[in-house]
Amino acid sequence: MSKKSLIDKLENMPSDRKALLNRLKRVEGQLRGIQRMIIEDKPCHDILLQLSAARKAMQNACIAILKNYIKNCIEESKTPDLEQMERLIGTLIEISPPASCTSEDEDDN
Repeated sequence: MSKKSLIDKLENMPSDRKALLNRLKRVEGQLRGIQRMIIEDKPCHDILLQLSAARKAMQNACIAILKNYIKNCIEESKTPDLEQMERLIGTLIEISPPASCTSEDEDDN
């Protein structure tokens, strides 16, 4: 059994997986740009805006993976694997952004 090269795998990859890889490559480019901004001593608010955009792009990648998982692993299965579902829920909890505290929240205490 011969091993496929990485290039062959990429060329024969389903379009949804290619789209996800392209999305992650854009995020990688954003992160390199942010590193360059730090080296070039760009204003903090510019860096923070780019970090926010990169975080949003990563969140969108997570959503795309989740949608694909639901489509492939749950819709096509007549009996979803409860252990897989528990792992998925645990992962969603881990990747969800923490609740932010605002001054209004502090006033309620």
